[in-house]
Amino acid sequence: MDDAKPMQPQDAPLAAHPQPPTMQPSDGNGDLHAAEVTITAPHTEPVKHSLSHTVWISTGLIVVAILLAMFGALSDNWAVEEESETIEGFGTEVTIKTESKIGLDDFSSTVCIDGNCTIETFDLGSVYDNCTSNAADLELTSSETEEICGGLGDTARAGLTGMILITMGICVMLTTLLATFMSTRGTVLPYAQYYPFGGAAFTLVGVVAWKIILPEGDASLGYSAWMTIASIVLATAAGGYTVYMERTPRIPGLGVRALTTDPDAREFVLRENAMGTKSTSLVEQGKVLRLVHTKLDKGDIVAEDHFIIQKESLTGFTHYRYDWLDNGKYMWWLMTAFGIISLFKDSQQSPLLLIGVLLSLAQLFDPELLSFETNSRRHRLLLYRQDSNRELTNFSMNQIDSKMQQLLSGGQLDGSSIEVKAAEIEEKRSAEIIAKQEAAAALELAKVSAETAPVIAPIPTPIAIPGIEPPQQPIAEAEPIVAWPEVVIPAPPAPTEVQSSLPPPLPLPPQGQPLPPLPLINEPLPPPPQAQPLPPLPLIDEPLPPPPPLWGN
Repeated sequence: MDDAKPMQPQDAPLAAHPQPPTMQPSDGNGDLHAAEVTITAPHTEPVKHSLSHTVWISTGLIVVAILLAMFGALSDNWAVEEESETIEGFGTEVTIKTESKIGLDDFSSTVCIDGNCTIETFDLGSVYDNCTSNAADLELTSSETEEICGGLGDTARAGLTGMILITMGICVMLTTLLATFMSTRGTVLPYAQYYPFGGAAFTLVGVVAWKIILPEGDASLGYSAWMTIASIVLATAAGGYTVYMERTPRIPGLGVRALTTDPDAREFVLRENAMGTKSTSLVEQGKVLRLVHTKLDKGDIVAEDHFIIQKESLTGFTHYRYDWLDNGKYMWWLMTAFGIISLFKDSQQSPLLLIGVLLSLAQLFDPELLSFETNSRRHRLLLYRQDSNRELTNFSMNQIDSKMQQLLSGGQLDGSSIEVKAAEIEEKRSAEIIAKQEAAAALELAKVSAETAPVIAPIPTPIAIPGIEPPQQPIAEAEPIVAWPEVVIPAPPAPTEVQSSLPPPLPLPPQGQPLPPLPLINEPLPPPPQAQPLPPLPLIDEPLPPPPPLWGN
């Protein structure tokens, strides 16, 4: 890698993309010897080629899980049953111990008589076939044949079903190792971090199906079954650790781009991942057309050219849309469900399950295939909508046909509409984030307000202690009501003569003019007049006149 330089922020224009070395056509047809050229944008320090601790730990867990699953599937200790019996006869005791071990495809029987052991191993399928053929030779009915050979048939079918599903799980785990190796070489498979979960799921279904189909008995799980279960746990741990360590929120602003300051360079984004840390773009730079994979790795923008061709050598473009996968998704789901159910009855239906699972996964990934044809060869690019900025990817796939037609007609590759759409998506996402933050802040404020609200504590009830009277609360006595005597104010005497010289009345103000406000008197009002006591009556010293004479006398 080149020496590092400081990376510019996303909202600032990126520095000029390093120019590729001078290349000559490989065969005179326009293709250049640069299909694997890697160009690194300015960054802070060189990108290290060493594997991260996450890759080492997850790879180690997957390897151990594969080994445990393989040893478990190939060994014959899935179900173990032991019996011991002592027989007395002719004054001697004979101890017979029997141990039966059932595997996925065969079983073994060990018989020990007084320490002398004999081990016999049989193939489950062969024993079942021999049992049914002997029943046919004896001309037994179907019910009698099922009664005699049914247990062997169920055991053989359980082992075959478990073997198929566990083998599929091991294959998925091996695919995980392949994806890890390819990621170190610069090729990242879609959803590689979830492959361990698929391997664990297939293995788990295999163990459960084997246990359900197996005839009931007193056998206990052997170490082979426990090793397979341990492989399920390790594979799940590997996937969970990878997903946990690689979780990153989407960077603010537009996703990572391979734009340059060259005015002749134009970029058309084909796909951007959901986190905005990876993108696949077509870059037109002068007379060269490049397919660039750009990613953000530890703060560094790394651009890798998938192919570089001369525009004059581009002769055709093909866009394959696999819409039939979406149109038939319900059929793929039914095939998968029917295949799983059929495994419990007839192991011959396993191809139906495999086809249904593969088509369901293809429909989930939602692929699109782009083909760029030149004078010498055809360059194919397979894109997935899953785990991408789906709205932007859909818009790009709708625009690519017309833009490539314009480019093949001698025009320029115009990707401005993609950037406008990406800005709209980012603006809408920012508004949603702000709304969520405001709602969360309001909820947090409501919680804080509820926690800090004053609480009136109830008055505690005094505890009654024997022998001690509780203190009495003082009772405020009511104040006595004093009845005041009623004061009677006599009416003023009628005036005999009013002599006053009043000034003439003031003239009324003209109509339509408001009266002047009266002056406010700040002096206190005089106290009301007090009632004066009446003067005592004068005493008369003269004698009273005699009473008048009575008419009767």
